[in-house]
Amino acid sequence: MSEVLIVGSGVGGATVARELAVRGKKVTILEKGHYHRLGTEGRAQGFYSGTQGFSGFLRSPREKALEGVEIARTFMVGGTSVVTFANGVRSLQTELSTLGLDLEEEFSEAERELKITPVPDRILGERTRRLIAAATELGYDIKPMPKFIDFSKCRSCGMCVLGCQYGAKWSSQRFIGEAQRAGAKLLTDTTVDQVLQSNGEVKGIRIRGPSGSRDIEATKVVIAAGGLGTPVILQRSGIANAGTNLFVDLYVDTYGLLDEGGMKDELGMAALIDEFHKKNGFILSPVLDTTLDMFWYLPLSKKMRAFARKRTLGMMTKITDDDAGRIDRDGTIHKPVTESDTKKLEEGDAISREILTKAGANPRTLYTTKVHSAHPGGTAGIGRVVNRDLETEVRGLFVSDASVFPQAPGLPPVVTIIALSKRLSKRLAEE
Repeated sequence: MSEVLIVGSGVGGATVARELAVRGKKVTILEKGHYHRLGTEGRAQGFYSGTQGFSGFLRSPREKALEGVEIARTFMVGGTSVVTFANGVRSLQTELSTLGLDLEEEFSEAERELKITPVPDRILGERTRRLIAAATELGYDIKPMPKFIDFSKCRSCGMCVLGCQYGAKWSSQRFIGEAQRAGAKLLTDTTVDQVLQSNGEVKGIRIRGPSGSRDIEATKVVIAAGGLGTPVILQRSGIANAGTNLFVDLYVDTYGLLDEGGMKDELGMAALIDEFHKKNGFILSPVLDTTLDMFWYLPLSKKMRAFARKRTLGMMTKITDDDAGRIDRDGTIHKPVTESDTKKLEEGDAISREILTKAGANPRTLYTTKVHSAHPGGTAGIGRVVNRDLETEVRGLFVSDASVFPQAPGLPPVVTIIALSKRLSKRLAEE
């Protein structure tokens, strides 16, 4: 019998696995995906749950809510951490503190272990420099983004979202490796159907893998399958109130073209404007999607702009969207873009256009993408589905990913997930 079963190898699951394994606990990690080779757009298509073979080349590989909002989700060892921009900001610290979770110690631990540091000036590319200068001249407070990147290894290739092939960017694969070296077991290509329970206590899980279906006994189970995967497992396990209050960190990208080009690829989201976050509910950051990503979502009349990267400037508007979505037991996603969401996106887009124009983009070339999303969460929120110890109504069943967030952060969630997972690990290690 495994002492602790952990479902998911993303940020939350990997952190709990590593923290418990190095403390001598017996741990088994179950992952629906497997290890992928990194570094190219073609390979990256296979990471995402919406891709189905080569036919995915001509359409976005992201999943879609019934309302049309696309949501990025990966099935692989390391989860979505492999394809992040490596942004290492704290989010929801105040909100979690009001719920009785003081995470200062855990935040500090995470920042030390991931060696989070603001992007150094020497790494900034021409696009980012232009946009920083323009935003500063317009009176906006723009600053370097904190990143969990070893900048001595960073090639400034701008391809963080494909998985870092140079080993510069931290992903939870590193924690998985440390957990395995400490004795943890990793089962890949394994789907968890439900948690087994009796008299309100965990008894194990039911899985499907390469060798068929079977049950695994355990007295402690940590679900860390993400904001979309976790609530489905919980609902199938009898926890009916999971799956509501879905947020997805909605965002749009605003792009414009310089009349003359020559700019090279560079590190994405290397700077941050967060002065509007608390009051207006959005942040801004320089960004440039990959060629295929831009090709997928651009309208037919603008698709060739995907290949004009050397002349393209871009700004992202990411918002704290309303938690008005849900995911059903069968995996159907519902996520409307509310009137409040639209207002925030439009406010950020207007400022982005101002900055892009000041930076030299031709106003006639400005365009804004359709609404995208990443970082789903809220579907097993603290105070609704789990308590402050991240335990459900079923004794021994815990959740440790963004689904426990009490509200949308509108900021990158990685460091907060690690902090929460560290806190949970300390409690489990003491038992």
